[in-house]
Amino acid sequence: MPTTTTSVRNAIAAILPLCISAAPATLVSAQESVFVGIEATASFWWTIHEQVQNGLFQPGSGDVADDHASGFSFRHGRLGLSFESPREHLQLLLRLRLEERADIADFYAGWTPTPGLRLYFGQMKIPSTAEVLTPYHELDFAARSTFGKRVGDYSLTRTPYISSLMAAKSYHRDLGLAWKGSLVGEGGRGIHWFAMAGNGLGANRYIGGGESEEFLFTNSIGELYYGARLEFVPDRRVAAGLHASRNNHRDVALSDRGPVFDIGRSVWTADLAVSMDKGWRGYAFYGRGDMDDYFDSQQYDYTYSGWGVQLVAPVRPQKLEIALRYDRFSSELVDDGIRTTQHNWTGGVNFKPRNNVWIQLNYVTKRTENQFEEDLGDNLLLINCRVFFDSVVEL
Repeated sequence: MPTTTTSVRNAIAAILPLCISAAPATLVSAQESVFVGIEATASFWWTIHEQVQNGLFQPGSGDVADDHASGFSFRHGRLGLSFESPREHLQLLLRLRLEERADIADFYAGWTPTPGLRLYFGQMKIPSTAEVLTPYHELDFAARSTFGKRVGDYSLTRTPYISSLMAAKSYHRDLGLAWKGSLVGEGGRGIHWFAMAGNGLGANRYIGGGESEEFLFTNSIGELYYGARLEFVPDRRVAAGLHASRNNHRDVALSDRGPVFDIGRSVWTADLAVSMDKGWRGYAFYGRGDMDDYFDSQQYDYTYSGWGVQLVAPVRPQKLEIALRYDRFSSELVDDGIRTTQHNWTGGVNFKPRNNVWIQLNYVTKRTENQFEEDLGDNLLLINCRVFFDSVVEL
């Protein structure tokens, strides 16, 4: 029997030729130019040393498990193909995720009726902080902040408590409708917005009843994910953003046999990005969210918050940078009253031997604390090599 990964790869192999052959043919038939874009991103980690306090031991011998990790990993991979018709103001993009397992990351169509208005339908990133919306190959550090890693999952359906959805990664993406626009004046000053309505389930999870059974079997009209981000640019060097979302599903079933559960999620964030002419740049954010779920005869009230600040300083502009970040993430399951707080300090060196290659050295100190358990400190030293290519041709 074919595995899920094999089935996905076969589906992708079938989709790609159809996108390549059908889309240009349809557009070129209108005797206009079509722009085809190709992009590829890869990131490889060498974990030199990571502390992993686990308390595990080997049965029988009683040997204590290693409390550190060292080795190589394929951290991030994307392969994208896009078509754009300037005359018809149409766009089609397919981007594949290659790490963990091959799957679809983004797959959407876009229409731009006016320069300041863009409409999209398909699977895409949901509104969030500027850090989360920044493509991975443009990040100043090898990984996002703890809040940045979790806010997408916790805005959608992944649970921090034990359930059948606790492994439901969202990849910060959902299937739905989006509206993006901007009003831009002189000197780059302006307002940008991004509003979206989606399933609220995460990447590659859909809603369908008996006719086409999908991840979610039942769902009432209007019970969807609703999110928006508003960004103000008072000066070309400053951008301030606000974001909020709500995801509500009541008495929904995963299949025709259940289980039946409730999902209630809300979150809001604020962030500020500052850049200077000589390459100095800073970023700060704060966010807070809550869950009101009912799963397996149990009510779960969960709150979380996070904030962070970072600074990047050039040593040799466009070639060598040093970076420092502090971020904090706190969470509490209301029923037990135990608040857990994680403090992270990240120091980094970014080296760009070529425009499309980044080599990042990061050292991370982590300290996790709560009032009932011993504090944990899992520090990490790693090297991240990122490579990005893109090209556009006209047909």
